Amino acid sequence: MAEALVQDLIEEERSRREARRLAVREFRPRRAFAGFAASLLVTAAGGVAAIELLAAALGSAVHPVPGVAALLDVLRRYAWSDPNVVVVAAAVAVLGAAFLVAALPGRLRGVPLAGSDPRQAGLIGRAALRRAVADAALEVPGIERARVRGLGVFRRGLVVRAGTYYRNPSNLPELVRAAVDARLDRIEPMHRPPVDVRLGWRKD
Repeated sequence: MAEALVQDLIEEERSRREARRLAVREFRPRRAFAGFAASLLVTAAGGVAAIELLAAALGSAVHPVPGVAALLDVLRRYAWSDPNVVVVAAAVAVLGAAFLVAALPGRLRGVPLAGSDPRQAGLIGRAALRRAVADAALEVPGIERARVRGLGVFRRGLVVRAGTYYRNPSNLPELVRAAVDARLDRIEPMHRPPVDVRLGWRKD
């Protein structure tokens, strides 16, 4: 009995990981053009360097790649400490870093949804999730306004700023949190964001 329960838990966790990988693979922008440009640039530079190094190792005095001889003649006129060389080297390094960063997979376009079938992937937009959470907070009696922030690059949780016309809020923050949790239970995000409820009320 216990062994079967442990096996079920292992299978469930495995299905959850497979669904997470599928969602990341399907909904993350691939930036194919930037990746192709970066790989083409790196391949071309590496190919030229390999050909020149092989020719030098074989003792050839001729540069097999056209244009390399003229480029080397220009480079021999400058010392490593020359300001122009430093500026050009820094520009090349920045350009290469920009290409590599642009080729990295992009940020997910929304929040992946949990599912029982690892072969299916769902997604809800961040703005839509924030609106759904705000609507859940507004359904609590006494809440007259609600605004939700979060799910950005630097904030993984949700901050619910709600306002009430009550002068004594009592347990209203707990009711708002319960309503938000119930809405998140219905939406079922794959990574449940932490919720911070901040309530304002009349003090006059």
